[in-house]
Amino acid sequence: MSAALEEIRPVAAAAPILEARGLRAGYGEGLVLRGVDFAIRPGEAVGLMGRNGMGKTTLIRTLMGLLPARGGEVRVDGRDVTGEPTFRRARCGIAVVPEGRGVFGSLGVIENLRVAARPARDGGVPWTLERVLSVFPRLAQRRHHRGDELSGGEQQMLAIGRALMTSPRLLILDEATEGLAPLVRDEIWRTIRAVREAGLAVVVVDKTVDAVLSVVDRAEILVKGGIAWSGAPAALRADPELMHRHLGV
Repeated sequence: MSAALEEIRPVAAAAPILEARGLRAGYGEGLVLRGVDFAIRPGEAVGLMGRNGMGKTTLIRTLMGLLPARGGEVRVDGRDVTGEPTFRRARCGIAVVPEGRGVFGSLGVIENLRVAARPARDGGVPWTLERVLSVFPRLAQRRHHRGDELSGGEQQMLAIGRALMTSPRLLILDEATEGLAPLVRDEIWRTIRAVREAGLAVVVVDKTVDAVLSVVDRAEILVKGGIAWSGAPAALRADPELMHRHLGV
C-alpha cells in the first residue's frame, strides 16, 4: 500500500468502555428493556434521554449489575461482564451518581469523600480530596457537617464528589439536577463540563433537555425500552417535532 493511502486510512474508533448488546431487563413479570444497544467510548459524553418510564434508570441499573439482565450482554472494555457483580464493574473505572444521591447521612463531608477514594488506573491523574474540594468549594466550607445536614444541592455535589474520588474513567449521572434550585443546577452543569475537560467519559440523564444537549457529544432517546433515536445534539435541536414527540419539549 502506498504512503499516500496509508495517510488517508480512517482511524478506528476507540473501543467502548461500557456497552450493551441486545440488553433485556425488567421487574417482576414486566419487561422494561427490549433489546437495547448502547455504548460509551473514552472521553465521550452521551445524553440518555426520554420521558419518564421509558427505561433510563433501568438501563443504568442493568449496565452496573444492580438489576440482572434477562437477555443480551453487558461488556466492559470488550469483555462480557453480564454475570459479574456490581463491584467488579465499578473497579473497572465506572462510577455512578444515583438518582436520590445516596449520601451517607451519619458521616461527615470529608468521610463521605474519603470512603470512596481509589487510585487512578493506568497511571492517570487521581481525583484527590483536594482536587474534589477545589471543584466544589461549597463542600470545603461545609467540611465539618454531616451528610444529613447538607441542602439537597450540597448533597448532590457530595454525591458527585464521592464518585470522582474513585478516579473513574466513566461517570454516570442519573437525574443530575432533579429538584435543585436554578443556581445549584448551573453549578452542577459547570462541574460536568469541567469533568469532561479532564478527559472523563460521561453519561447524563436529566430532564433539562437544553442543558443536556449543551454538554454532550451524542444524544440517545429511549422509548418503551428501546433506542428510538441516536445522533448529534444539533440534529436533535433541528427537529422540533421529534423533540416534542419523544421528550415533550
